[in-house]
Amino acid sequence: MAIPKTDKSGPASVLAADDALPQARRQQRELPQQFSASSALSFAYIVTNSWVGYSGTFPAALLAGGGPAVFYGVIVAGIVCTIITLGLAELASAFPSSGGQYHYTFMVSSPKTRIPCAFVCGWLSCLAWCLTTVSGVIFTAQAILALVSFLNEDYQPRQWQTYLVFLALITLVTAMVCLLAHWLPRLQEIMFWSSISAFVACLAAVLGMSKSKQPARVVFTQYENETGWPDGLSFLIGLGTCMYMFCATDAATHIAEEVPDPGRNIPKVMWLTPMIGIATTVPFVVATLFATVDLGEIVQSELPILTLYHQATGSKDVAAIFTVWLIFNYFGGVLAGLATSGRMAWAFARDNGLPFSRTLATVHPRFQTPVASTVACAALMALYGLIYIASSTAYSSIVSMAILSLNVTYVIPQGILLFRGRDKVLVDRYFDLGRYGVFVNAFSCVWVGLYMVIFCFPTIMPPKPSNMNYLAPVVVVIVVLILVVWYGGKKKTFFGLRAYAVPVL
Repeated sequence: MAIPKTDKSGPASVLAADDALPQARRQQRELPQQFSASSALSFAYIVTNSWVGYSGTFPAALLAGGGPAVFYGVIVAGIVCTIITLGLAELASAFPSSGGQYHYTFMVSSPKTRIPCAFVCGWLSCLAWCLTTVSGVIFTAQAILALVSFLNEDYQPRQWQTYLVFLALITLVTAMVCLLAHWLPRLQEIMFWSSISAFVACLAAVLGMSKSKQPARVVFTQYENETGWPDGLSFLIGLGTCMYMFCATDAATHIAEEVPDPGRNIPKVMWLTPMIGIATTVPFVVATLFATVDLGEIVQSELPILTLYHQATGSKDVAAIFTVWLIFNYFGGVLAGLATSGRMAWAFARDNGLPFSRTLATVHPRFQTPVASTVACAALMALYGLIYIASSTAYSSIVSMAILSLNVTYVIPQGILLFRGRDKVLVDRYFDLGRYGVFVNAFSCVWVGLYMVIFCFPTIMPPKPSNMNYLAPVVVVIVVLILVVWYGGKKKTFFGLRAYAVPVL
């Protein structure tokens, strides 16, 4: 095979132009190939864990329009996120790499723009994964203390106590990801079946133990908008929250080097993840909406899903047991989330995209996992958590930013692919969207573009300090951070995918 042309603009020469594309599958494995296709699916699903994610976020959709906003919002969000994931899965099939989106962005961009585009996408991916994992850890900490309060009514948790539990969880998860790396695939399979078992048990208990059922109109047609926005816009706002239940579908891409035949297995895992999510979340939504007694009490409660279980079953003991099971499943998602965050940061550092890249790009010789990057991500998450002490309202914007930033990284390479021409840029691949590719890429870009605007709106009108949306300032901070790092030195030292470089002799 002829050696492809190279761009000699940097000391670590990178593949230039589209002559590099046939080399996309030349993967240098630095991590042990420890995931099978089934354990990779378990890993990817546990991060998303849609019905469990619904348990932590459904009150926002209830405020937007009651039962119909939740029911139809979950269905639409599931379909939309599946479409966006299909476009990303095709790229994962063409260019399998632990780098994920920033790698795809580099490979589909023109020679003049690929380096800055990949840099921006890489930073957004790293920050998005930290934000997503933080949101899960905070909810887990809140759920633990809310359960204590539920069982002991004299106790009222405070924000600083929630943060201490948050730190304890971060420490425990970090230790497990780093020290039990070889057990990670088995742990994720256990968590997967725990989630599925909990879904079946909760579904049966909620339907079987509820003494009365809501009329069908409450679930399907009785739209109750309490946001102050027009009904159409309120539905879109609630729908955006429902997207949280199906986000993080790129998790499998970041273990591509640990999975056999990633060009074939990773796309399968990616599109199966939201499909399983839809199949579990929709029945759970219907069951819980029919079995509730007072939706208003649920929305206003400290832990809505706990109140929902209590209303539906009429038993504090059963509600507590299901909440403990929920916390366990959420913990599994946090475990997979931190593992993904560390691998994403490690891959980006390997290409010199982060400060202290030489350290962050190392793989621990004993544990065979990127310990340095995982610990660094955990430390950053601990700092993120301080926002919760300062303002729980400002912290709620982190959830919106997690959804938005992840989806933006999903559509950056899809938009470039659409602009440059799919036939010109894509290599032969196992998962090929064919004639549907243009629609999938275009729809994904338009949808995420729409939500870049909607997510900046206050969720309730008129806006007050207690319900203000701080997403716009968070976006500004992230943009400034990326610019500072870029012009502070990475503009001269980041040259793209070093793993695919052809040495200049």
